[in-house]
Amino acid sequence: MEKASSMMLHSSCVQLDVEAQDWQDAIRKACRPLMGEGFVTEGYDEDVIARELQWATGLPTEPVGVAIPHSLTPQHVITAQIAACRLSQPVKFAQSGGTADDGKVDVSIIFVLALKDPKEQLSLLQKLMTTISNEETLASLMGTSTPLEFSNIFNGASAE
Repeated sequence: MEKASSMMLHSSCVQLDVEAQDWQDAIRKACRPLMGEGFVTEGYDEDVIARELQWATGLPTEPVGVAIPHSLTPQHVITAQIAACRLSQPVKFAQSGGTADDGKVDVSIIFVLALKDPKEQLSLLQKLMTTISNEETLASLMGTSTPLEFSNIFNGASAE
């Protein structure tokens, strides 16, 4: 089994220019490839939304905001995986560290984490935070035109 800290983003789990009404809709849409590819079971998206209501994940990164929603439990996860969803227009997520009612962040990129082993969450989050704190990387991800290009940039930045 692939360790979460070395997990790669597969282009089949990348969606570009997705329209979403709000953060819940964005999470549901961001989870679709994980369900469609068989990495998680039905209901995973609702578990992620439930967790986001308790502990928000919106990050005021530059040049665009990012959210890193994930589930409360691994019960729906078949195989650990990351999914990425770049929105056509930002949606408001509550800022990380708060609840859904706290300060809002305009989020343009969502990385959904599907983890089987909660112990690996910290190492993957640390690696992901390093990647998304790089303004050049985020700008490059916003400028991609294909899921493969997006995943290649992300995986290259994550490997550094």
